[in-house]
Amino acid sequence: MTAGQVGPAIRARGLRKMFGTTVAVSGVDLEVPAGAVLGVLGPNGSGKTTMIRMLLALSRPTAGTVELLGAPVPAAAGEVLPHVGALVEGPGFHPFLSGRENLRRCAAAEPLLPSRTIPDAIERALHRVGLADAAARRYRAYSLGMKQRLGLAAVLLVPRRLVVLDEPANGLDPAGTREVRRIIAELHADGTTVLMSSHLLTEVEATCTHVAVLDHGSLIASGPLAALLDGEAPALDVRTPDSAVAMQALRAAGIGAVACPDGVRVELAGTDPPTVVTLLVGAGVAVHEARRWRTGLDELFAQLTEGNGQ
Repeated sequence: MTAGQVGPAIRARGLRKMFGTTVAVSGVDLEVPAGAVLGVLGPNGSGKTTMIRMLLALSRPTAGTVELLGAPVPAAAGEVLPHVGALVEGPGFHPFLSGRENLRRCAAAEPLLPSRTIPDAIERALHRVGLADAAARRYRAYSLGMKQRLGLAAVLLVPRRLVVLDEPANGLDPAGTREVRRIIAELHADGTTVLMSSHLLTEVEATCTHVAVLDHGSLIASGPLAALLDGEAPALDVRTPDSAVAMQALRAAGIGAVACPDGVRVELAGTDPPTVVTLLVGAGVAVHEARRWRTGLDELFAQLTEGNGQ
């Protein structure tokens, strides 16, 4: 595997998983661009974790193919997986060992981590997830949030090209959730591709560049988050005390708009924000703020998953 790998970090084609007669994942085609932060969303039982396990060669698909970092898995798993950090279905550690000792065992199994660098790597990871002060405590005494942090520390022991996180904020308090957001932002800034599943839509909207939505095992939407939120009807929210004058000017120009409590929402089909603002200012409208209106992720998620039963 070459460091200059070109193409998507993850590519799945026709991915399918059956458990007896139950279809858990049905014909998923997915591409995750290198360097993207992909949020995988879906109701409980939608197939998120099952899909992630197949992507990581933890479960063999009933049908379909997977490539990670340009190489097929599971065939090239031994070559690829050292470059992949993953936290799936919660961390698993030895309960009677301390957090630091557990990380030492994880570090010893990392083929890309020279033995002489292990102590420093462990301390950096512990500090990064906020567990330095609790590193000497036994794992069995950790809270759910602390266990989740230790699992994240194991992922961060070595630089990764791809990081996969299944519900990384599970059990974390608001401060811990903010820390996870910070770490994901740092990984993204370093060029690492991140795939994370989450039920916290606000975190996905704040963190991710791309989104994939699963429902009943099928991929029902995927793509850049901004494009999905823009949807088919881009609009501009203009905050102004002169709503009536603004509506009159826009209608005279043939631009669709509706009145809102703080101003007007302007349809951008056939026009653009600078043109709208120039028109309003020219008509004497006091424009206090103008910003692109987008469907919220919670609203988009509801639209995509409602009525999608099989």
